[in-house]
Amino acid sequence: MTTISNMTADAFVKRPPRETRFFLVHGSDEGLVHERVKALVSAALQGAADPLLLTRLDGDAVAREPGALADEVYAVSMFGGARAVWIEAQARDLLPALTPLLARPPVDCTIVVEAGSLKRGTALRGAFEKADNAASIECYPDDRRTLGPLIDAEARAAGMTIAAEARDYLVGLLGSDRGATRGEIAKLILYARGKPRIEIEDVEAIVADAAPSSLDATIDAALIGDRAALEAGAGRYFADGGDPGFLVTRLAQRLTLLHRLRLEMEAGKSFETAAQAQSLRMSPAGRVALAKQAERWSAASAARRLPAVAALAGRVRRYPRLAEAVALRALWALATGLRSQREIRRTEDVE
Repeated sequence: MTTISNMTADAFVKRPPRETRFFLVHGSDEGLVHERVKALVSAALQGAADPLLLTRLDGDAVAREPGALADEVYAVSMFGGARAVWIEAQARDLLPALTPLLARPPVDCTIVVEAGSLKRGTALRGAFEKADNAASIECYPDDRRTLGPLIDAEARAAGMTIAAEARDYLVGLLGSDRGATRGEIAKLILYARGKPRIEIEDVEAIVADAAPSSLDATIDAALIGDRAALEAGAGRYFADGGDPGFLVTRLAQRLTLLHRLRLEMEAGKSFETAAQAQSLRMSPAGRVALAKQAERWSAASAARRLPAVAALAGRVRRYPRLAEAVALRALWALATGLRSQREIRRTEDVE
């Protein structure tokens, strides 16, 4: 039985055991599944680029003609050398085609199956986990333990380093898909090329969803009570065509987050501990702004204002011509530190 965990899989696929002929690569991270399949195929072919040594099949073709897979696997290469068969499972039942091959493995051919998420106990996964000449390789989204070394390795390969705070920030923005992660790291390295070290400013400038938006700046200013910044941020947001309804929705979400943070903090936890419990993915500047908001607000004050702000989302949809004025009035009410819902509710009197 050979089950390769997500943590050990990268090292395994670079040097798979020579006696293992069957590999099932599966998991929820499609980019990582594809990357590890390519690594296994390259290892099986010992880096050879001859297209005749690799056969790619889709799951539909294998399910329709199970015997065709056996013909391909047991075929003798015209010019000799190791061969590989790469099968994209596509959620098809491949077990009838693979079972006889597992019982009588080929001598010079490696079979790699690329699959999606497979629960433990499914027939295909169980067959690979039980066979002596097979391996089941898990592929799940990267976390902090795997992302840090990956970022460092990519930067090092480009002849660069990355500041610790920039790496930590980048780790919080990546991880859902290995392919997308490598793409964002590649963009970052290209942007910072010529510099010896990647800084936070580089991450904010180029990585998707990293740069602070005028919407976030406006909400931060309102909840901190910075009236000048609120006026400037709101002006930019609406000048760029920002949607008032979206602003009010995000404002309600932020108040909800503040309420949760304050409940944790009033129970004795620090801001950092409370923020970590919420799995926040924010820029360093955004986290500083949120910490200031948590100092200004209490759980009770956020709870008092939340129903009135949430109710405004429907109001701005019903009266689109007045939506911007309604949203601005709510922001100013929060920025000026009004102590009851009455002032915010007055926005509902605007017809």
